[in-house]
Amino acid sequence: MLSDTQVLVNTDSADLITSIEQLRSVLPAITDSMAATMAGIAQRYTFRLPRFYAEKILLNDIHDPLWALALPNAGELADTGEERWDAFQLADRAVNHPRWIQKYRYEALLRVTDFCSGLCRYCYLKNRDVTPGRISHQEIDAMFDQAEQSPQRRELREIILSGGDPLAVPAGVLEHFAMRMDRLNKTVSRRITVTIHTREPVWYPQRILGNAALHQALKKLSPASYILHVVHPREVTPELHQAMLALTELSDSRRPLMMSQHPLFRGINDSAAIITDMYDRMDSGPVVFKPYYLIHPFPDGTLPEHRLTLLESQKILRDLASAPGTRVPLLTIPTPMGKCVIGPYEQLTDRGGYYLLHTKDGVPVQYAISPHYDPAETREHIPIMPEIHRAAVV
Repeated sequence: MLSDTQVLVNTDSADLITSIEQLRSVLPAITDSMAATMAGIAQRYTFRLPRFYAEKILLNDIHDPLWALALPNAGELADTGEERWDAFQLADRAVNHPRWIQKYRYEALLRVTDFCSGLCRYCYLKNRDVTPGRISHQEIDAMFDQAEQSPQRRELREIILSGGDPLAVPAGVLEHFAMRMDRLNKTVSRRITVTIHTREPVWYPQRILGNAALHQALKKLSPASYILHVVHPREVTPELHQAMLALTELSDSRRPLMMSQHPLFRGINDSAAIITDMYDRMDSGPVVFKPYYLIHPFPDGTLPEHRLTLLESQKILRDLASAPGTRVPLLTIPTPMGKCVIGPYEQLTDRGGYYLLHTKDGVPVQYAISPHYDPAETREHIPIMPEIHRAAVV
């Protein structure tokens, strides 16, 4: 069976740019020396970019800040390549499978593929310990057979489809997942909803628009919500609005909630003015949307020149906090033990090089004040199934 990469690159070869030479035909401002650097980086970290994004969103200007998000650059070599964020899982999770990530009793995340139509240069999962290829029907059955027999299924409230990008998998995969979700929900008294995390409508909205097979699969799956990965105001295109409308109109009755999330990056979207502009553009379309997560930069993956301190991220949230409540996101801090959320005026105290934060489940986390990744903090130093006690703040 062909991999997702082979299938999509073969069938959409005119729409996906996969070499620096192709890229220069769209962005001639790339100099010879820049092209040589990009080609060298692409040998270590794969490069792929939808032509739509290169032509409609990027500027032919070497000072365009979005180049750092989408094009290979030397800053990537500072990334240690140590993936930590899925290292911790519950000991009594509902399913034991490499694609099933469960940090919380009420929520599981499935990595259905390692493929995205475009590759974010800051992605913390690139070149990491990620299950390769796309999920098979057999893997879906194996996971859901376990889930149907697990007593922990009764605590599940949500299953998140992530990846890679779940909207880049064949429609048959999503249809099979929909069938197994229906079966699983017949075994519980409280419905387990589905959320889809995706950047595909930003990268490559044509994959969503007019795709009858994908539409049929999503209609059967009936996700409760979509979380769009939108980073900058220029990424909010008319085509994105059309794709959002197409996704919401697939349901005849219970339409999905459309939300957005985005990491913060110094020099790119590190101001309330830029983020408000992005929200205004998102809200100008035909679909009602809700800002969801404002994500403090991952210490691993985020290019060094784009990292913010936690106090700087909190200042951006504070500047956004006076907007109507429906337009104010949650500031979330990724940690190996789960997401921590802080408020705009929460007092952060230096306890000797770290802040004491708590995950959504109340697990205490010593979060290093330095924005730089510590190479000593590798997967081997994080227990996979630790005994976590929800200790009081001391």
